[in-house]
Amino acid sequence: MKPLVLRFSLIFACLFLVVLSGCKKDSASLVGAYSVEENGALKEFIRITRNGDTYFLSEKDGISWLVPLEVATAGDQEVSDILGTPVTGISAGVGNRQVAVVRVPPGWKLGTFESKTGFWLASALGPIELHKN
Repeated sequence: MKPLVLRFSLIFACLFLVVLSGCKKDSASLVGAYSVEENGALKEFIRITRNGDTYFLSEKDGISWLVPLEVATAGDQEVSDILGTPVTGISAGVGNRQVAVVRVPPGWKLGTFESKTGFWLASALGPIELHKN
């Protein structure tokens, strides 16, 4: 009887750890450059970098990158605050009070917006589809 209880306990513990690890916001996966589609072509727009545990976001202005701004991890609540509407299902995000770059499953929807790539920018203007370079 004890070996059976021990096996169930080990299985339960492993499942619990898998669930917990899946809940972690994986902001490090967002590091990189992102483009937006303009007139059928992709144009570099946002870049996320990381130094230790600190994330930085910079915007491309024409041909040069602007000074990076320090940003923090962002989840459902932070993005909801930016957009002024409830948001759920964000698996990773970084941003500040004005903008956030987030990752969701491809096909994720918010009203009439559908993220085909799984990456988008939350801003006061609404969601903007991003393409990770």
